[in-house]
Amino acid sequence: MLLGRRRGRWYDQLMVQEEKVEVAKNDLQAAWAVLENLSVSLDQIGGKLAEERNPANGAESLGRMQEALDAYLTPELVKTINDARARLGQYIPAEEAEAIAEQIRYWDYAAACKVPDKTR
Repeated sequence: MLLGRRRGRWYDQLMVQEEKVEVAKNDLQAAWAVLENLSVSLDQIGGKLAEERNPANGAESLGRMQEALDAYLTPELVKTINDARARLGQYIPAEEAEAIAEQIRYWDYAAACKVPDKTR
């Protein structure tokens, strides 16, 4: 119980020091559900593929990962993610959102689509 009380005081102190924004509960729940889904599902996909990983069948393992991601990242999930992003976006001023976006390490389409040089 002592640990819980300590953690509670630390959390309370952190919340006092942080700037707060009032958010509609259903917007918060929608965004949390998306993040929970992504976090758990991507962890499960990675964990399952790590179990199966064998240097001798690298291409096969990569193919299974692509299939798993294709099955998971459906148009419906992408729409749900975008909807949650839009719902939370209404609470962040445009300038702040732009500054945050500049710090995000996005997937690099150009790098992902480069054909490897097989002459090396």
